[in-house]
Amino acid sequence: MFIKDLIRTIPDYPKPGIMFRDITTLIKDPKGFNYV
Repeated sequence: MFIKDLIRTIPDYPKPGIMFRDITTLIKDPKGFNYV
């Protein structure tokens, strides 16, 4: 399992040029959350 695969990337949020890393998908995954 790769933690990187569980973190969602949202480009241009909240403004252009920013790569927002959303960790809620990691928190929702029990195995991934337990690993970190």
